Amino acid sequence: MSDIAAAAGVSQSTVSLVLNGSNSVKIAESTQQRVFDTAEKLGYANPKVAHSLGRPKKIAMVINGLNNIDPFIDAINGAHEEAWANDYVLVTFNYRHDEELACKIEAEINSGDYHGMVYASSMTRELGIRRVQSRLPTVLLNCSQPSENSAPSILPADKVGAYKAVQHLIKQGYRRIAHLTGESWMLATSQRLEGYRQALVDADIMPTEHYIKEANWSPKEAYLQTKCLLALENPPEAIFCSSDYMAMGCYHAIAEKGLQIPHDIAVVGYDDQPIASESFPTLTSVELPYALMGKQAIDTLCALINQQPIFSQKQKVEGELVKRSSSVKP
Repeated sequence: MSDIAAAAGVSQSTVSLVLNGSNSVKIAESTQQRVFDTAEKLGYANPKVAHSLGRPKKIAMVINGLNNIDPFIDAINGAHEEAWANDYVLVTFNYRHDEELACKIEAEINSGDYHGMVYASSMTRELGIRRVQSRLPTVLLNCSQPSENSAPSILPADKVGAYKAVQHLIKQGYRRIAHLTGESWMLATSQRLEGYRQALVDADIMPTEHYIKEANWSPKEAYLQTKCLLALENPPEAIFCSSDYMAMGCYHAIAEKGLQIPHDIAVVGYDDQPIASESFPTLTSVELPYALMGKQAIDTLCALINQQPIFSQKQKVEGELVKRSSSVKP
């Protein structure tokens, strides 16, 4: 993937999604064709798995809670596609804090019909004890455990993603860059804040605490905190939001002030949800690579099932910075 990505001028996640025929993320036809042409030119083949007859081979995915608009659905879709590409049927269980249901799921997974388990969290976090236990080969998706003997984990490189976003703003010439964060106790919040601060320090810009506002992932709170930022004696020239939905609240406050994006102030979001490309002006955003993480979890699990070496016990997947109108200096 890295060879093809470098030669085609795209990210590894784009290469993976194109070659696996994923429908979870929209990719331009011209980009898809460039990836295929580059792969062929470099001599890489993309063989299709011959699916076995009879009873399907099954992999379990266990998750605790999910809503219909949660971007983590991309990770589940990616895992389903990659499992089938490897001749497995992925069976998804959602126990939603129901202890009795969790016990039933555990009994089902340990019944002998399953080859492995992906234990997933829609929120990036460190786990205590897994509620559903199994002796099967196991991979943790979007979560991890601190013990040395824990299962391999697949996580988003949120610190790197935030670093890319702020570095992009700095390269555009912005110096006074604010940050709207999520809830302070969340791992995604702390990692994106670290990336924001590191990018500023590396550019010899001292992070200023009054430019950092907690907006709790809420568009309404982001609107209120943006109003506070714009009321400062030296208001920011750019705002990096920890989610695209918070960026929408930020947009509202900026418009209410009579300012224009990006002429008066730049905005960058995170997650690269459909709203980013459909907003006006279109929103620069960091891709949250859930689809690729789901695929990577299955690839790692298949390696464990087949007793093959794995790349790393803790794999962090980088998202691409998607540049759009909201951050490009006129």
